[in-house]
Amino acid sequence: MTEQTQQDENVLDIDISDLTVGEVIEIEDLTGLPLDALGQDDKPKGRMLAALAYISKKRTNPDFTWEMAMDLKVTTAAPVKVDLAEGDA
Repeated sequence: MTEQTQQDENVLDIDISDLTVGEVIEIEDLTGLPLDALGQDDKPKGRMLAALAYISKKRTNPDFTWEMAMDLKVTTAAPVKVDLAEGDA
């Protein structure tokens, strides 16, 4: 595996408006929170990040597990802005 491939594997790139209704339900089941909690300052983010990673990675790797999502590290290279107005689900 090349360094770029390894970096791509570790990047979580999600377009909220691209989630299916089933994926939204699964995220809410996994987190116990509504999807729009991601944009609420007073709501916890850890489980939501793990659930989004899980859903995203399962699309390309059916063997990706919840445990693997929980083991991912959070690294930001630039400020992160979530705009749920575009992709209300």
